Amino acid sequence: MPARVTAALPAALPAVLTGVLATALLAGCGAPDLASGAASPAPVVASPAATFETPPASQAAPSSEATQTPDSALSATPDETGAPSAGGDAADVAFARQMVPHHLQALEMARLAQTRAGDPWVSGFAGKVATARDTDIRTFKGWLDMWGAEPLPRDHAMPGTQTRAEIEALAKLQGPSFDRKYVTLMIEHDNGAIKLARAEQADGAFEGAKALAVATVTSLGAEVKELKKYRALLD
Repeated sequence: MPARVTAALPAALPAVLTGVLATALLAGCGAPDLASGAASPAPVVASPAATFETPPASQAAPSSEATQTPDSALSATPDETGAPSAGGDAADVAFARQMVPHHLQALEMARLAQTRAGDPWVSGFAGKVATARDTDIRTFKGWLDMWGAEPLPRDHAMPGTQTRAEIEALAKLQGPSFDRKYVTLMIEHDNGAIKLARAEQADGAFEGAKALAVATVTSLGAEVKELKKYRALLD
């Protein structure tokens, strides 16, 4: 990675905040200017571990993320996804079922970046992504357990996700070539997660899932802006 690129970027993303509302408010302020050396916004903020168990119906969710998802996955009936309870509906179940494998792929790419990235900024960014996505996966799985439903398969085609061949190709890269490809794929991946979150905002009923969808749109939107600024410095 050219020294002029790394010098223009923040040394590391800020510490992960706790709580959905804090994440959404901070991320909503917009991504800072990388060239000025200002601190970067955290990717998606981790939620308190206490909420991972069996969230009550009135509890809002803490924290915030190839091809297209079939319409049936976005509008599945309760019989197809497991009958929702605690105020949830079929859209809530579909959102959780999709976001588990979606975030698992982001986690997989982040772990590759932590060992293959050439620029410390990329590996640092990936570390924050890994922490945040792992937290969200736990939250989604807790809801699915409550609703008697299972996540979709790991390589299920959804907006923004990569094929197994693309992930394997990424794993073969190292240094600057890895950095460029990882950033490009993460922009696509985050935009896909935002699309799924907006569907939950429009059709969901469970307050926890709707709050998480709002935080996802805000936090990942800021993440995409930051990634695009970094990629522009590589051109």
